[in-house]
Amino acid sequence: MTSQRKRFTAILLLVASILLAHGGPVAAQFPPASGTGPGLAETIEAIDAARVSTRILYITAHPDDESAAVLTYLARGLHADVALLSLTHGEGGQNALGPEQAPQLGLIRTQELLAATRGYGVRLYFTRARDFGFSKTPEESQKIWGDQALEDMVRIIRSFRPNIVINHWGGVHSGHGHHQASGILTPKAVAAAKEISFCPDCGQIWNVDQILDLDRSSDHPSGYVLPLDEVSALWGKTWREIGIDAFANHKTQGVSVFLGSPFIRRPVALVPEDGTLLDPKSLARPLHSLARDSSGDDCLPAATDCPILKNSENRIMEAEKAALNLDWEKSSAALGGAMQGFRQIYGRGDSLNGNKLMLDGISEAQLQVNRALVLVNGVEIDAASDRAAVVAGETFEVTVAMRCRIKSSCAQSEPTLVLPAGWSETKKSGSADRGIHYTILAGPLPASSVLQLLQPAPDEMVSVKATVKAENYSFEVRRPVTHIASTTVHLDRVPVKVVPAYSLEVQPKQAVEVQGDRKKPLEVFLHVRSHSAQPAKVNIGLEVPNDWTASPEIPVEFLGSDDKYVKLIVTPPANLPAGNYTITAYARRGGEKFTTSLEPLPTVPTLLWSEPAECKVRAFDIRVPANLHVGYISAENEPVPEALRHLGINVEMLDANAVNFGDLSGFDAIVVGIRAYEIRTDLPGANQRLLNYVENGGTLLVQYQRDFAWDKASFAPYPATISGTAENSLARITDETSEVKFLKAGDPLLNTPNRITPADFQGWIQERGLYFWTRFDDKYTPLLTMHDPHEKDLNGGLVYTHVGQGTYIYTGLAFFRQLPEGVPGAYRLFVNLISASRAK
Repeated sequence: MTSQRKRFTAILLLVASILLAHGGPVAAQFPPASGTGPGLAETIEAIDAARVSTRILYITAHPDDESAAVLTYLARGLHADVALLSLTHGEGGQNALGPEQAPQLGLIRTQELLAATRGYGVRLYFTRARDFGFSKTPEESQKIWGDQALEDMVRIIRSFRPNIVINHWGGVHSGHGHHQASGILTPKAVAAAKEISFCPDCGQIWNVDQILDLDRSSDHPSGYVLPLDEVSALWGKTWREIGIDAFANHKTQGVSVFLGSPFIRRPVALVPEDGTLLDPKSLARPLHSLARDSSGDDCLPAATDCPILKNSENRIMEAEKAALNLDWEKSSAALGGAMQGFRQIYGRGDSLNGNKLMLDGISEAQLQVNRALVLVNGVEIDAASDRAAVVAGETFEVTVAMRCRIKSSCAQSEPTLVLPAGWSETKKSGSADRGIHYTILAGPLPASSVLQLLQPAPDEMVSVKATVKAENYSFEVRRPVTHIASTTVHLDRVPVKVVPAYSLEVQPKQAVEVQGDRKKPLEVFLHVRSHSAQPAKVNIGLEVPNDWTASPEIPVEFLGSDDKYVKLIVTPPANLPAGNYTITAYARRGGEKFTTSLEPLPTVPTLLWSEPAECKVRAFDIRVPANLHVGYISAENEPVPEALRHLGINVEMLDANAVNFGDLSGFDAIVVGIRAYEIRTDLPGANQRLLNYVENGGTLLVQYQRDFAWDKASFAPYPATISGTAENSLARITDETSEVKFLKAGDPLLNTPNRITPADFQGWIQERGLYFWTRFDDKYTPLLTMHDPHEKDLNGGLVYTHVGQGTYIYTGLAFFRQLPEGVPGAYRLFVNLISASRAK
């Protein structure tokens, strides 16, 4: 697949942007997600969770693989402590919402899965395995992931310490190679986690009790069938419905199409991998089962630890009953009584040697009781920053307000700040009852541990903590410092993050220089943002390759946080060799130089994407017909139109009115974007107009569509389908280095205006293409054939036919990935396709 260097760079970009985008748990969003607020239902769930000791780790390959219903039932129905481990961030998939691809898409999908897991009621972890796109074999996936994926899985197992691991893809031996690899690696990780010799730096060894697989292959699965369609007494919905509501957060994957699928409604069973029968009680072991002297639902004769924990369970149940009656004082007292039992066991000291499992379990239970006490007592600590983006070496303000429920007996200590190394509190004023104001001097961005890199967001950058005392029991409450960002229509609570003093957005990010053409000066537009609150004079300039020239630095003056716009001119040399060139923008303040771009993602503007402030210039030989006029039907704000404009092509975006009623005769070609027949509701009804346009001499180029949207209709002029065949069910080529053979080397589409050769298929990224036609009428002419290793040739990746006076073309080649990366051969071939009407 792509080079190791590219894979490593992409992972670094994704991790760095996750660090930058958050700096604190996204659970602090405003308002709270359903099921995560301070209401009565959430309080009851928190109390119930304190009397269940089972921890379950659910492992899968990508965001949106998970069974939402299963996770929701285990966490919110049985109150087990559940975590979801997704091996990848999903950056290799497609984006149904916008133009983001690769690591940018991974950042968005991370947020979608995090939002979903809040609804499921589970924790979330990742490994550093890269989603490099569709893989057909587990061997390829494991080879590319290397040892790091397994080591990260072991780190999570040893850190979370699950009693049960659910292997979502266990026993799956077909389909996506990532899925199969996940199913293979999961039992390997469980076995390695208990081996002291495996990865000594990955934490203390841990022994998982049982691995379970899912069976949802039919309406009558084998194993223990989970009661997913029981109605929650608290929420009035089934666990499946609650899960589906949360699963709908996977918007970039177009999941709304599948939410009504019968597959989502199927029964799901859990099946032990070792062939034994599953004891359903193991999914929610009571607190007293932590004791060695327990026996099922009761305690052994002469037991010492078990009766104490049984009493704590009873006190927790008393707390639940009192909370349901809104008797908060009684509920708090009962929870305090449960904590007395924990302290009684801890107080025995040396007599507990060798019973670390029980002590660890009680420690987890104590955290659950603390969370319940916070909700029962209405403890609230609001820590608000005057800004979200802070600059190292500058100060910012934080105001902290605290309260408890009016009828609560709790008392709070004065809060204290928790700051990274190199940060300091420089001023403090106010009081706990009226709000305390802090001035903080920001320091450098703190380093992240490996475990932090495996979380959806790192630990909060700045937080406050306070000791709360309730019913003679004291516990610590910690909350992140956040900033409320507002627009005219939206409020969002965002964490504090460290940013450079100045960032630069570069336009264009990519330019194309055609070899042989007279070199024109390139205009580079810069949006320079000062994140610094301090006034300063800054020089803005460009670093260019040797033999290139750039206009002199332009001085700008900032009075504080502000935006400036600068235009600079770059001129390449007259005889520019073919190759890739980089122009780097910078802001210079004294001896400091800032070269970072920090931009909101188009689909999710609250997420900032960090990358070098660069314009990539691609120089290659290409012939483009003069005054080429192209209409583009896009469904996803895809990057292809902008890539064509880099060649000087006049690209006009066609909305529903233009497609249905506009004059199409003026276009040399009309391009249908990826998945447009699936997403553009106006397009199927206008399809005959497009075919009429072809009959009258136009060129219609249809890029990949998905089988379920394409095969149910007859959009092409003659029969053609995408769904798989018995011989090859996956109509795609995942190996971007796959040999491409020419079936009609002399065809005009491969020769005019650019002669296409095998060299034009060098340097492609991620894949050759996807959703190729698998069956098509003899009236079509296939031009290329290719295959993945050990598979038969596919010839449905580039197919055309003449209709009337025009040309109809279907292609599954991944131009949407290649053109934004400046792949010369992809540009040359695409220009040939949209120039078909000029070749006559």
